[in-house]
Amino acid sequence: MPHGLPLLPTTVVGSYAHPSWFYGAKELIEAGRFGPVDIEETFDDAVDRAILDQEQAGLDIISDGEMRRASFVWAFASRMTGLRDGGAPRKMGPMSLDMRNVQETTGPVGVPNGMGAVEEFTYASTRTTKPIKVPLPGPFALTTFIRPVEHYADRTALAEAFVPALNDEIRRLAAAGCKWIQIDEPATPGYAANDPHTPSDIARLFNACVDGVSGVHLSLHICFGSFRKLPYAKKTYAGYFPDLLEARADQFVLEYGTREMSEIDQWMKWAPDRELGAGIIDIRTHYCETPDDVAERVRICLDHVPADKLFLTTDCGLRYVHRTLARQKITNLVAGVQKVRESL
Repeated sequence: MPHGLPLLPTTVVGSYAHPSWFYGAKELIEAGRFGPVDIEETFDDAVDRAILDQEQAGLDIISDGEMRRASFVWAFASRMTGLRDGGAPRKMGPMSLDMRNVQETTGPVGVPNGMGAVEEFTYASTRTTKPIKVPLPGPFALTTFIRPVEHYADRTALAEAFVPALNDEIRRLAAAGCKWIQIDEPATPGYAANDPHTPSDIARLFNACVDGVSGVHLSLHICFGSFRKLPYAKKTYAGYFPDLLEARADQFVLEYGTREMSEIDQWMKWAPDRELGAGIIDIRTHYCETPDDVAERVRICLDHVPADKLFLTTDCGLRYVHRTLARQKITNLVAGVQKVRESL
């Protein structure tokens, strides 16, 4: 395995559950009752807690839990220029994706002061000796809630505009010593179904984002959506291959837990020369997979994926799973994988 990892390494996709106190602290921050030092301390403590939970669970590769990000995509909107708030398409009725505010372009977009991931990695590196994975939203993920109005003809042109900022961030992460970088992209057609992107578009812009980067393990996660645990695309990867193989990714991170291991039998047909980060923990259910459940799913994976190319992870980020359940899910992930390691 790369970087001295054990066989069947365990990891997370990125985000981790927030502690209860963190929600309360954020309300106080929004009310203006915290000063800058209080705010910094709050976020540092939240990252420390996320790292400790992952270490105690026994994960081989961890993240900082994305504790400094308001959400995976929305966290970056405040860093962007060339946008205005267009409001939410719908405000009444059942909660869904169309109740999120949509940004509209007012001209060329940019991220002039960086995306903050380098600073996240720098701090996390002082808190653990474990390998740290840094997830970043890909160009299409960044456009999820942005409507091209001025300057851009369509969503793909808008996504291309974010490539320079992402490439700069990834280059600086590599220079800072980050060895594990993951780009997350939404499944097609995704939330913006009237302006879909293609697997070839994903691969092309992935390659542009990692241009000039070496010495880093690069992964590409295709996400069906986790906001309010609502998927926003048909839950199949069949249409992604072979086009997605154009991406210069060492590993593809795909969801299998929520799909009851559907399509795992296609892996050797789709991408036999790549690593698979198999999501086998369903983050959209309150049910907590037992170690035996995990071991069963790992063995199913091993029927179709070489052991030296298999990583085990959650389907998606754990942001919308309450912390007690999230902690047990990753603990059982590690325990179940260990059962299989011992039998190999």
